[in-house]
Amino acid sequence: MRPIKRKEISEKVAERLNLSSETVDEIVSCYYNMIQRKLSQLEFPSITVDNLGTFFVKRPKLEEKLMIYRKSLEKYESIKQPDMAQFKSIMELKADIQKFENILAELDKLDVKKQEKQQEKITYKNNKS
Repeated sequence: MRPIKRKEISEKVAERLNLSSETVDEIVSCYYNMIQRKLSQLEFPSITVDNLGTFFVKRPKLEEKLMIYRKSLEKYESIKQPDMAQFKSIMELKADIQKFENILAELDKLDVKKQEKQQEKITYKNNKS
């Protein structure tokens, strides 16, 4: 199954509703931006959108960002007497790192469930034969 692109959605909806494709594209773009913001808030590892599918946080990007944040935190923590702005940055970095780690843990759980489901299918096929 090939994922449908934003521009394709815009063109189809514009044609169906007899609207300009620019107007529809702006609305669709706003909708996609909202989905992207929800994912970037890192409250959940995925978002399901009716008739569009499920959008997941990308593990490699998340791990890359986590590494960057950890390095930044190390730099701030090496400061002997941080001022208020630096202390605030340290606290924000720690909170963000915790969010990243929580989402990674959720992604791990989803991976385990997926592997268990695949194993169940294999077992079922083997028992059926």
